Amino acid sequence: MTWIDEPLLREIEAELGDDGVWVAPELRAEVSPAQEARLEAAVAEASTPTYVALVELDHRDLTDGDPGQLAGMIRDDTDRSGIYVVPQPRISDEPYRLELVSYPKDDGLFTASAVAQAEHPDDLGAQTLRALELVESGDADRLYDEMNGTDTGTESGTGTVPAAPSDDAGAGTDVVGVLVAVVVVAVAVVIGVRRRRAPAALPTADGSPFTLPPAVLSTVRAAEDRRNEARAHADVLALGEAVDAAHLDPRRAASLPAWQAALDHYDVARRILDREHSPADAVGAIVLAGRGRAALDAAVRGRGWSPSPGCYLNPLHEGPVATAPWHDGATAVQVPACARCASALEAGREPADVLDFVADGRPTHYFHLDLGAWSRTGYGALDTDLLGRLLDRRG
Repeated sequence: MTWIDEPLLREIEAELGDDGVWVAPELRAEVSPAQEARLEAAVAEASTPTYVALVELDHRDLTDGDPGQLAGMIRDDTDRSGIYVVPQPRISDEPYRLELVSYPKDDGLFTASAVAQAEHPDDLGAQTLRALELVESGDADRLYDEMNGTDTGTESGTGTVPAAPSDDAGAGTDVVGVLVAVVVVAVAVVIGVRRRRAPAALPTADGSPFTLPPAVLSTVRAAEDRRNEARAHADVLALGEAVDAAHLDPRRAASLPAWQAALDHYDVARRILDREHSPADAVGAIVLAGRGRAALDAAVRGRGWSPSPGCYLNPLHEGPVATAPWHDGATAVQVPACARCASALEAGREPADVLDFVADGRPTHYFHLDLGAWSRTGYGALDTDLLGRLLDRRG
């Protein structure tokens, strides 16, 4: 796999400035030379500057596995506005799915990627070409509506929007029985999910409210859940390897609690993933692994460690947090928020990527669901002793 580092990012930027298309070596078997040539021609003829970067992203590289982040870095470095086409991270043999990122922002591009995926799920080159054609022709919205004539997707002349998987990709059913243990402590983390409010509507290009059809929502959420699942396993594995490789000075007694905290966070996260678990648990494992790594880093430096709050709106957001006003219905409270979320809250807007799970077929903010310690502590944002709450049967 080609990981995006600074030298490779410069190479991609140079290639995109040359012909507008860059294909990673590992994807050349998926994109034929003829398709690449057609992509270059389509980019050259596009009415809006367009850049195609076909690469398998990884959450451990500079992009954090986020197509939007790769597009943002390229745009910031080169000052090239326009449309960026980047594949979402793909797990195993799941269908390819493109993300179209636009500067200035255009949320309406989603339909082009959705239709292209439905028509060419297993052909990355053809799917990319089709997405570019749809953006240029303006037919994406019409075809998207035709393909979503029913909740399960109706066939049109070109393809079918993928139907929802048989099992709920989100958190629409009660999930019970995630047992975790540290040393000799056996505890049960019961994840019960009940929808408590209607979902927020997604904005369309003209600003009017739009709710994704159930089939498309399920497909999008399932892909996001798979990415989080893969990241959780990778982060927990990396923490375990770091613990094994760490060299601690036993004379630095102040670091011993931090060392134990790293071990405990690793053990709980690993046991969660080793048993049947929900998408909410996978996010929790990512949070635990991050805290465990912070504790280990402190222990290696001979220092103590105590957990810090993360972003309440989305625990996967990284960076420092500050308190910001959150208006949840009639309730107004101050919550820890990352810089991006805090900026939105201060401006009176809800952040665009509050962590949601699917409940009763609808996206619902995680803190409006009964997710045990995850929702009660805000994944450690409201109560920094997340591990303690997980190990407390009372939640």
